[in-house]
Amino acid sequence: MLTALNFSVLIDCLEGIDEMFTINKLGLPKALRRCLGSTNVIESPNSGIRSHTRRVKNWQDHGMVVRWVAASLLDMEQQFKRIMGYQQLWMLEAKLKELNEESEIDRKSKVA
Repeated sequence: MLTALNFSVLIDCLEGIDEMFTINKLGLPKALRRCLGSTNVIESPNSGIRSHTRRVKNWQDHGMVVRWVAASLLDMEQQFKRIMGYQQLWMLEAKLKELNEESEIDRKSKVA
Protein backbone atom coordinates (compact mmCIF):
# COMPACT_ATOMS: atom_id res chain seq x y z
CA MET A 1 0.00 0.00 0.00
CA LEU A 2 2.74 2.45 0.94
CA THR A 3 4.68 1.68 -2.24
CA ALA A 4 1.62 2.38 -4.40
CA LEU A 5 1.07 5.67 -2.56
CA ASN A 6 4.70 6.70 -3.05
CA PHE A 7 4.50 5.82 -6.73
CA SER A 8 1.34 7.94 -7.06
CA VAL A 9 3.06 10.90 -5.39
CA LEU A 10 6.07 10.45 -7.68
CA ILE A 11 3.84 10.48 -10.77
CA ASP A 12 2.09 13.64 -9.53
CA CYS A 13 5.43 15.37 -8.91
CA LEU A 14 6.80 14.42 -12.31
CA GLU A 15 3.65 15.70 -13.96
CA GLY A 16 4.23 19.24 -12.72
CA ILE A 17 8.03 19.31 -12.74
CA ASP A 18 8.21 21.88 -15.57
CA GLU A 19 6.02 24.35 -13.69
CA MET A 20 7.70 23.65 -10.36
CA PHE A 21 10.79 25.74 -11.08
CA THR A 22 9.32 28.45 -13.33
CA ILE A 23 9.84 31.17 -10.73
CA ASN A 24 13.52 30.29 -10.47
CA LYS A 25 13.92 30.40 -14.25
CA LEU A 26 12.65 33.99 -14.34
CA GLY A 27 15.73 35.24 -12.49
CA LEU A 28 13.79 37.30 -9.96
CA PRO A 29 15.20 38.57 -6.65
CA LYS A 30 14.98 36.22 -3.66
CA ALA A 31 12.28 38.15 -1.76
CA LEU A 32 9.98 38.26 -4.78
CA ARG A 33 10.58 34.58 -5.59
CA ARG A 34 9.75 33.66 -2.01
CA CYS A 35 6.48 35.60 -2.10
CA LEU A 36 5.39 34.34 -5.52
CA GLY A 37 6.30 30.77 -4.61
CA SER A 38 3.78 30.79 -1.78
CA THR A 39 0.00 30.65 -2.00
CA ASN A 40 -0.42 32.94 1.03
CA VAL A 41 -1.03 36.00 -1.18
CA ILE A 42 -4.16 34.31 -2.53
CA GLU A 43 -5.24 32.25 0.48
CA SER A 44 -5.44 35.20 2.87
CA PRO A 45 -8.02 37.18 0.84
CA ASN A 46 -9.93 33.98 0.05
CA SER A 47 -10.15 33.21 3.75
CA GLY A 48 -11.43 36.71 4.47
CA ILE A 49 -14.05 36.46 1.73
CA ARG A 50 -15.16 33.10 3.15
CA SER A 51 -15.54 34.54 6.64
CA HIS A 52 -17.50 37.58 5.37
CA THR A 53 -19.87 35.52 3.23
CA ARG A 54 -20.29 32.35 5.32
CA ARG A 55 -23.80 33.20 6.48
CA VAL A 56 -25.19 33.92 3.00
CA LYS A 57 -27.12 30.83 1.96
CA ASN A 58 -29.28 32.04 -0.91
CA TRP A 59 -27.14 33.62 -3.62
CA GLN A 60 -29.58 35.37 -5.96
CA ASP A 61 -27.37 35.88 -9.01
CA HIS A 62 -23.83 36.52 -10.20
CA GLY A 63 -24.14 40.23 -9.42
CA MET A 64 -24.80 39.48 -5.76
CA VAL A 65 -21.68 37.32 -5.56
CA VAL A 66 -19.57 40.05 -7.16
CA ARG A 67 -20.94 42.70 -4.77
CA TRP A 68 -20.28 40.58 -1.68
CA VAL A 69 -16.74 39.70 -2.80
CA ALA A 70 -15.99 43.35 -3.59
CA ALA A 71 -17.40 44.48 -0.23
CA SER A 72 -15.34 41.83 1.57
CA LEU A 73 -12.14 42.88 -0.17
CA LEU A 74 -12.77 46.55 0.56
CA ASP A 75 -13.40 45.73 4.20
CA MET A 76 -10.14 43.75 4.42
CA GLU A 77 -8.11 46.32 2.49
CA GLN A 78 -6.63 47.97 5.59
CA GLN A 79 -5.41 44.59 6.87
CA PHE A 80 -3.44 43.77 3.71
CA LYS A 81 0.31 44.12 3.91
CA ARG A 82 2.71 44.80 1.08
CA ILE A 83 4.10 41.68 -0.46
CA MET A 84 7.76 40.93 0.09
CA GLY A 85 9.78 42.28 -2.80
CA TYR A 86 7.12 44.68 -4.00
CA GLN A 87 9.88 47.10 -5.02
CA GLN A 88 11.05 44.58 -7.64
CA LEU A 89 7.66 43.96 -9.26
CA TRP A 90 8.84 45.99 -12.23
CA MET A 91 11.39 43.23 -12.91
CA LEU A 92 8.61 40.64 -13.05
CA GLU A 93 6.60 42.81 -15.42
CA ALA A 94 9.61 43.32 -17.71
CA LYS A 95 10.42 39.62 -17.76
CA LEU A 96 6.82 38.63 -18.52
CA LYS A 97 6.67 41.17 -21.37
CA GLU A 98 9.92 39.78 -22.73
CA LEU A 99 8.62 36.21 -22.61
CA ASN A 100 5.35 37.28 -24.24
CA GLU A 101 7.22 38.94 -27.10
CA GLU A 102 9.34 35.80 -27.59
CA SER A 103 6.25 33.59 -27.72
CA GLU A 104 4.61 35.92 -30.26
CA ILE A 105 7.71 35.69 -32.46
CA ASP A 106 7.64 31.89 -32.14
CA ARG A 107 3.96 31.79 -33.11
CA LYS A 108 4.55 34.03 -36.13
CA SER A 109 7.49 31.95 -37.32
CA LYS A 110 5.43 28.74 -37.01
CA VAL A 111 2.64 30.28 -39.10
CA ALA A 112 5.02 31.52 -41.79
